[in-house]
Amino acid sequence: MTTVRMPHFRKLGYCARGVRQGFQRYKLDYSDFLKNGLDADELLAVTNEDAMVEKVVEVARGEQ
Repeated sequence: MTTVRMPHFRKLGYCARGVRQGFQRYKLDYSDFLKNGLDADELLAVTNEDAMVEKVVEVARGEQ
């Protein structure tokens, strides 16, 4: 299981505001994400494999 965390978004230059807006769009709990991260497969499923999310998941999986 790969956990996506905020530093993975940051490595790609994504700002916190944009990430938060994306979480709102997909009705994801941003506060819980900041504390615990989010499973990569769940994030991909909820966002319908959004291209930006795919890049973040790739970064997270590359760190395992």
